[in-house]
Amino acid sequence: MVAYNYVLKTIFFIINREKLKILITEISYSDDKIDEKRIKQMIIYVVVMATLTTTLSGIFTCFSLYNGEMTVEAWMPFDPMKSTLNLFLATQIIMIDFLVPCLYRGIAMQGIVCSIIMYICDQLVELQDRIKKIKYSPEYESATRAEFKEILKKHVRMIRYSNLMTKFFKEYFLIQNLAVTMELCVNALMISLVDLKEITLLSSFMAFLFIALFNAYIYSYLGTELIIQSHGIALAAYESPWTSWPVDLQKDLLIVITVAQKPLELNAAGITTMSLQTYSQMVYNGYSVFAVLSDVVN
Repeated sequence: MVAYNYVLKTIFFIINREKLKILITEISYSDDKIDEKRIKQMIIYVVVMATLTTTLSGIFTCFSLYNGEMTVEAWMPFDPMKSTLNLFLATQIIMIDFLVPCLYRGIAMQGIVCSIIMYICDQLVELQDRIKKIKYSPEYESATRAEFKEILKKHVRMIRYSNLMTKFFKEYFLIQNLAVTMELCVNALMISLVDLKEITLLSSFMAFLFIALFNAYIYSYLGTELIIQSHGIALAAYESPWTSWPVDLQKDLLIVITVAQKPLELNAAGITTMSLQTYSQMVYNGYSVFAVLSDVVN
């Protein structure tokens, strides 16, 4: 299940790679400021996920080799169980074919997606602060109008970035949601069936279930944050000192408020929105399927 998850997401990511490259290039050449703390958070997140996944994979691989078992059941052109050397060779083939091209690439893709979402959220927060600080006075009318125009242009740009993210990653998020639901169901079922004496196998199911739920939570949290910050533009516009503005600027601000009433969101192929509410629903659905399968098995 984990392998299918990473492989399918990698395929859809590669399909949209060139379009995403154009978007990232546009962002990098913009004058937008990114907080150093946020950059460190992005780096730490990717490093922690790579380290955690590699450590868990390494531990379970070592346990499997020690017990004379295959880490993952896979076809080999030779008999892995014939000797320790064959088993070690089969393990290395699996690591080379899956861990590097799929697992690490999956972590890198997740880092890119999360970084762009965090970037958009940060820029929306900045726009909120700029809108609140606009103060109109006749002597600085030109500067005020120029500042408001720049805010509008940047807001439109953030909306476009968000729409492009949804367009590029709608299949990616759909696979993520389906995979988490299935992994929760299957892993929970296997945990309930595995004998407590098989600590290695039981630990592996629990560890990978934790990683899957944690990854899904990150996407859902960022999706919720995007909704909140995009809707915050309307609140910030209303909290600005608009009553002292000229009528034409008030009308422009009203348009901003109207547009911001529909928050930006990331959706999974138009089926569901990435949010903490969706995360709760995924966990509930996974547990519901697990309960049904558990009754059938028992």
